[in-house]
Amino acid sequence: MTSVVIGVGNEYRRDDGVGPAVARALAALGVRAELSDGDPVRLMESWEGADVVVIVDAVRCTPAVPGRWHRTTLPCTVPAASTHGFGVPEAVELAEALDRRPEHLVVYAVEITDTGFGTGLSPAVAAAVAPLTTAVQAELSS
Repeated sequence: MTSVVIGVGNEYRRDDGVGPAVARALAALGVRAELSDGDPVRLMESWEGADVVVIVDAVRCTPAVPGRWHRTTLPCTVPAASTHGFGVPEAVELAEALDRRPEHLVVYAVEITDTGFGTGLSPAVAAAVAPLTTAVQAELSS
């Protein structure tokens, strides 16, 4: 089975960079990882040929607990409060319509609060990167 981790987000919008941060950490461990801005077509291109796809993305919740993450799989509902205008939910719908949905898709949505301009994650979100990296690595091993 082939797998890929896709870190969705914008590293220049503070906490929105959590997906890329996790993807980079996994790539350093030898895991195939891609970075994405969340565009549905580019997401589908990133997971092309993979049987197992893990997406890590930022999500806004009210009230938010920055750094807390949620895990979901298809056919469950993908969190719709992404920080992107179009993104993971739309990519999944489009892939389903085009018969390009991966066999196994897992989404980790990380609660955030700071999407201001600038680099670097807030302390709470930064603290979630290592344990989330471990969780995604375990996901790929199972």
